[in-house]
Amino acid sequence: MFNRQARPGALINLTDNYIHLARLVRLDSTPLELDSLAEIAPGNEDAFNSWLSTHFTDFVGRGYVPAYCGFHPTQRALFRENLNAKRIDEPNYLPSFFLEQTKLSSVREWQMSAIHPMEGDPPAADGVVRPGLLLGMPWAVIREQQQRLLSLGLRPRRLELGTLPMLGSLARHLIQSGVNHAIAVCEIEYSQTRLYVVGKDGIHTLPALPHGLLSILETAMKEVGAPDIATARHQLEDPPEAMKVHDRRMIRALSRHLKPAVDHFELRTGQRIESFHCTQLPARLEWLGDALCSAVELEPLNPDPAAWLAAADIKVSAGDVALNSSWLATFSLVGQLAPQPNG
Repeated sequence: MFNRQARPGALINLTDNYIHLARLVRLDSTPLELDSLAEIAPGNEDAFNSWLSTHFTDFVGRGYVPAYCGFHPTQRALFRENLNAKRIDEPNYLPSFFLEQTKLSSVREWQMSAIHPMEGDPPAADGVVRPGLLLGMPWAVIREQQQRLLSLGLRPRRLELGTLPMLGSLARHLIQSGVNHAIAVCEIEYSQTRLYVVGKDGIHTLPALPHGLLSILETAMKEVGAPDIATARHQLEDPPEAMKVHDRRMIRALSRHLKPAVDHFELRTGQRIESFHCTQLPARLEWLGDALCSAVELEPLNPDPAAWLAAADIKVSAGDVALNSSWLATFSLVGQLAPQPNG
């Protein structure tokens, strides 16, 4: 009864466009079990509280539900640059380098770290100049998110940027499946789209595209004559066939920026991009990701959920929830929690 691992927990992935919820049945089970999956709109606290009270009755009024959480704050920076590993342990090296690259006025109140773009480990202080991924976000954003989770009845055991485990999962998939080309990855947020490439030499970061889901909805308003954003979104969530025939019109603002970004990466690095993975679109809008993929003439890359979950030693009872491509990012948050056979 005192084994905390035997208690259930919550898996939460917070994005601009949806919140993914799942129940971790037991943290000490093999395989790790997830059930009670749900996708709700951001800010819908009634739906969130209803899900929590329904699936964690033992905690209602008695304490906080332990949770593993991913989030995607707008105020974050993730970029790839060459680092002088000899200086990585110097207290002022990383802040100064980060400040120079981001052009921020100050990074005094920022949390910063650097990892290897392939292995994901901190770079060794061995004197070699090598590529690194630099991640930073304001401490105030982290504290705000922690407080938000506490107010919802959750006690986060882990709170992390959901982008990194998602990219790590795609990198492992690339290796395990023998794919010999790079993968373009789009995180379609509400007001912008963050673009990454998973290549043979690890993760690359590209400049964010100045269009997101809002641009798609604004285009849809004009195309279908909708009076407002909410009506346009409703029509996109249940599109008539005539709308799907002209699906490229809905994503043209994004595709006009994405295609040159892909072409520029290929010219600069010599790596060929043939596949495309789109995430952070709600399940009922996933078809827009397929349209974007087609518009930039790439093949969709959506790892088979059953195969990926089996490899990660995770068992999911999805019920009536369709496991669209965006669930990969959510499941990746607990991909390393499954007990090891000899652990």
